[in-house]
Amino acid sequence: MRKLCVSLLVAGVLGVAQEVPPGVDAASFARIGIGGWPLALGGAYVALAEGPTAGYWNPAGLARLARFAVEGMYTNWLGAGIHYQHVGLAGYPPLGEVRPQLVLRGVPLTFALNWLSVMVPDIPWIEEGGEAGTFTAWSHLFFLSVGGPLSEALALGATLKVYHDRILEGVSLGVGADLGLLWETRVAEQKLRLGLVTTDIGSSRIQWYGTTGEPVNYVPWLVKAGVALLLWEERVILAAAAERAVDRPRFERVRLGAGVQVEFVSLGVGWSQPLYDEPARWSAGLRAQPLPWLTLEYAFLPSPLGDSHWLSLRLSF
Repeated sequence: MRKLCVSLLVAGVLGVAQEVPPGVDAASFARIGIGGWPLALGGAYVALAEGPTAGYWNPAGLARLARFAVEGMYTNWLGAGIHYQHVGLAGYPPLGEVRPQLVLRGVPLTFALNWLSVMVPDIPWIEEGGEAGTFTAWSHLFFLSVGGPLSEALALGATLKVYHDRILEGVSLGVGADLGLLWETRVAEQKLRLGLVTTDIGSSRIQWYGTTGEPVNYVPWLVKAGVALLLWEERVILAAAAERAVDRPRFERVRLGAGVQVEFVSLGVGWSQPLYDEPARWSAGLRAQPLPWLTLEYAFLPSPLGDSHWLSLRLSF
């Protein structure tokens, strides 16, 4: 019964209904986040973005990537049989002893390609003739990102996104874009990073086809700012981020995260506080790098609807 209730709720969040009026708040699944370590820190990752997941959190973080990385993530979201997964790669693979890189007017560029998807299986459905059955809803986000340094301290990044859903006879398609900045300096010999990113600029438009009325929905245009302190050779991390929507209420949120590294294992906790009538959420997790080329991440996100355990694996070359 709990799986049925949660499946119906998530189906509504994804816009499964066949008669959806034109509106906003589309692609809610894409605002949950990716990466075990970023989620363990409560999503306070705007100023910490790195690796393939930087394409999601702040594409300017790709400018700091020195190696080729492949990353995958999975969770049984809310423990209800809802499959939430991500696969991404970033950087340039080595070809022998050479690592090629695209340079534009003296600026080295680093690219990332990511796929994020959520599948909701076994959603109850009653056809017009009264025959009962089930169907599966798929939602996808594909995004291509690029980042590069503007100076030793400042980096710029951009992401092009494609949204796609398939629900019963209906399919959707939408395109969006993000821009990000990342600035790094030192204060009392400790690293300080400031990040700024705006996502789905102009509110990304998602067009539905094959549904009643073929509605158009919009992804909220968000602006996010973040700050991070990396102390004692980056063994201690303190991070914060704030976000709000442009011309759209009820998206204001503050995120806090802290992490500490002991040997090759980092432990992290996070706090996400909406600035409207919704409860706060806490999270916790760890990152382990037993080998220079292997990184394992885990995050625990409790919820009244069910707990989620997020697992990530990254390989670097």
